[in-house]
Amino acid sequence: MKWSSITAVATGLVGTAAAQAESVPYTDAETGIAFQQYPSTDGIQFRVALPETIEPGQPYDVILQIEAPKSLGWVGWAWAGQMTYNPLTILWPNGDQVMHSSRMAFGYSPPSAYPDATYQILKGTGITGDTMKFTALCKGCSSWTDFTGEPFTVDASQEARFAYAFSANPVATPSDNTSTFSIHDSVGHWYHDLPAAKSASFDEWVAKNTVAGNGTGAAGINVNAGLGVAGLRRAPLRFMERVRRDLGADVGTRLEERRKETRAVAML
Repeated sequence: MKWSSITAVATGLVGTAAAQAESVPYTDAETGIAFQQYPSTDGIQFRVALPETIEPGQPYDVILQIEAPKSLGWVGWAWAGQMTYNPLTILWPNGDQVMHSSRMAFGYSPPSAYPDATYQILKGTGITGDTMKFTALCKGCSSWTDFTGEPFTVDASQEARFAYAFSANPVATPSDNTSTFSIHDSVGHWYHDLPAAKSASFDEWVAKNTVAGNGTGAAGINVNAGLGVAGLRRAPLRFMERVRRDLGADVGTRLEERRKETRAVAML
């Protein structure tokens, strides 16, 4: 199946305000963090913990945790409930380590490196037996600049619609967090109870579970790896602004046309 057909379906599935949260309370014994967890039918757990106080419309940090079978080639979390134009948290096994990669997809091609979401690795990351687990503080998962150049923030005052994808096929180069990987075998969506994920213990959990070398992660991962010197020099610019500049002045019109096309296809 092509990337275009997959993203068409994923982009077009829009939630409703009446949706009911599918997450449940879960406390991780290894870290002591109290999450809201979505236990997917595919055997993958997606967990979120948030600060107690979040200003409406303002970016905020999140503690995320993903637990999945080590047998999977890769697992991805889409923070806007669709596979395009939002941060993607991708992870895969590499021997006895868990690799993570920050990505964003633009509709008709595999996702590119996305430097505006960064991860501070926390305790509770690694492979035990047949299970891989990734725990991190993410800056940039809750907010981003959309394809029109406007800021967008996930509303933490209500349920949020997230999405996930995974594949049984290993990535091309497991030791490289900029590795290419194949199209997913399956996708899923759920509604997460964000108000219930808030806690006054958020900062304490981060401090208690911070590990040495967390600027790049337990596996020596650098989210800017592969961007090159030119990419690093552009890092202060918002990611979508760079895309708009690189693609030309008419990129907004072109991306809006693509978005309408994918929604139309998904509604068929």
